Amino acid sequence: MKELEILKKEGLSTLYPERVKISVGRATCGRAAGAEDVYTFLQDVVARRGLEWDVSTVGCLGFCQGEPLVTVQQPGWPRYVYSRVDRRLAEQIVEGVAAGKLPRRRLLGEIYADELLLTGEKVELAPEGDHPLEKNPFYGPQVRIATRNCGYINPESIAEYVARGGYLALKKAVQMQPEEIIEEVVKSGLRGRGGAGFLTGKKWGFARAASGDVKYVICNADEGDPGAYMDRSILEGDPHT
Repeated sequence: MKELEILKKEGLSTLYPERVKISVGRATCGRAAGAEDVYTFLQDVVARRGLEWDVSTVGCLGFCQGEPLVTVQQPGWPRYVYSRVDRRLAEQIVEGVAAGKLPRRRLLGEIYADELLLTGEKVELAPEGDHPLEKNPFYGPQVRIATRNCGYINPESIAEYVARGGYLALKKAVQMQPEEIIEEVVKSGLRGRGGAGFLTGKKWGFARAASGDVKYVICNADEGDPGAYMDRSILEGDPHT
């Protein structure tokens, strides 16, 4: 498990760098709203000004109608979440960070701490202020479980996934027998996200009992029932989950 510890350390260094980090939601919904242009523009502005900042990619934070979504963080500050970001606002954000005063226009809210669901850890970012994202009417009632990492991690970084508790269960699983693992999944109540809601543990049990030495896992990226494109959102934003 030393490899996981190494990955966790690497992931924490990019999730919480000791410099400014600007993240752009580049999932399908963001791209459709112009996120690619905003992402490229921010990269160009940061490079042109000679700023040693990170411009990163994340998945969808859930507020698709508010895309492009951009988050801004720096040591000792809250994480600022902006919606409907265009080139003009992107430039204002860069200028605001440089001046030490970020714009309030199109600010959805601020995040003062990250609570890691799988580990129970809490990463403090800044003292609480008067504009928490939790008070936003869209985000306030939500408890994000399956989508807990979407909009927070770079989906192409396994290290950032591990840093937020990813593959933690692997430490336990490698010490168990296959039947024990299947029973654990059955007890958990984990189900498919399609209309049938079939128990995942049952599926694993059928595959375990099937004849043949070689078994295959097929990822169904889109269920057949209407509106099941939520699978796509998870694959784009947090593929290891």
